[in-house]
Amino acid sequence: MPEAAVELSSFYDAPEIDVAEIESFADQAYATARARERFEELTNAYRTKVEAGQGDPLRLALGLHILGRYSDALERFKESRDNKFRRYYAAQAALALGRLDDAARNFELAVDRGWDAFECEMQGLVVQIRAGDLAAAEKRIAKHERAGQERAEWHYVRGLLAEQRHARTEALEHYEKALALNPDHAPSMFRAAWIYDISGEDEQAVGLYERLATQPRAHINALLNLAVIYEDRGKFEHARQCLLRVLAAYPNHTRARLFLKDVESSRTMVIDDSVERKAATRSRLLETPISEFELSVRARNCLKKMRINTLGDLMKLTEAELLAFKNLGEASLNEIKAVLVKRGLQLGQSPEEIDPAVLAQAAASVPKVNVPPGRESLLAKPVSELELSVRARRCLQRLNVVTVGDLLRKTESDLLATRNFGQTSLSEIKGRLAEMGLHLLGK
Repeated sequence: MPEAAVELSSFYDAPEIDVAEIESFADQAYATARARERFEELTNAYRTKVEAGQGDPLRLALGLHILGRYSDALERFKESRDNKFRRYYAAQAALALGRLDDAARNFELAVDRGWDAFECEMQGLVVQIRAGDLAAAEKRIAKHERAGQERAEWHYVRGLLAEQRHARTEALEHYEKALALNPDHAPSMFRAAWIYDISGEDEQAVGLYERLATQPRAHINALLNLAVIYEDRGKFEHARQCLLRVLAAYPNHTRARLFLKDVESSRTMVIDDSVERKAATRSRLLETPISEFELSVRARNCLKKMRINTLGDLMKLTEAELLAFKNLGEASLNEIKAVLVKRGLQLGQSPEEIDPAVLAQAAASVPKVNVPPGRESLLAKPVSELELSVRARRCLQRLNVVTVGDLLRKTESDLLATRNFGQTSLSEIKGRLAEMGLHLLGK
């Protein structure tokens, strides 16, 4: 058996392992695609032992955590002996899944069981910032200022806090300080690279993304973002290698699979006029101002505060990144997503995934509405502001109707075909629209 495989198998054979060994095994498991496959095989085999009552649930949970199977890992941690390893890595898994309350609780318990208190405190701050409790996080950060000045983790959470307040210059300063203290601090490296990337500072972004790519467990989004830049520069083989690494770890990663097809085609294709026209169409689309979309005042103001001015700015972000911003909640997120879906788009979609033909088809399928002159702003008015009954509101939610503009594109038949939607609710909605001088489609 190859040496690497023997070393990986000892993860489950060793009587005890410490933190440094866990991290070393994790790096080895991601050293090559074959190494990860081998570690997955070992983990599945060890799961069988645990289920037969012959293995250690904690060791299995740690292995699942290394593989990024966080939900499975959390279930196994519940069955494990209660020590610092269980609590710290369970907290990390919960954080990765967005279960912030569970993450905060387990970081606190990890300290009680012997994990480094400062490290857990900084991780707890990450949880608090992600939860949007910025004022409390700021006070908590200040308590550690003296010791934190010389710790990369402290500058990292300072950077996160600044980012949440849209102070990107300040955030970048703290990420750079973190990297000066610890050049391999991956979280700071990724956040700094992302800020450079969205600011158009490609050289700085590439430098940091490439440093991240040298790490065995490279940040998935760092590899994807780097692949995008490589593809833009015509470095198709470099882009391909980044995407293959993503797929080695996550074989079903949809975005990576689609992008890889485009990159592999680009390596051999002859660029013709039609391709250039598609690229030009994409470019014009991404430059569309946010002000042209039917969004509520609240959603539009949130995007403005985030300095998201164009469709291209918006589509660089994921749902999680949008929700991390202050004052943008689920209602505004759903509104934004609905606007994109009507155009055949979605958050986090790369420019290369945009097919102009699909966009044209989506645009053609959206019925046109007529509104009285000077009342176009009503199209962006949220239906939540119409003071409808609970039954009527729920029916509109099922139809994904977010704004008055969405509602005006529905016919009476569309509404009546919805479960639990009757003539009473229909009359209620028609009455509200009539008060504004509007009516349903087809009337």
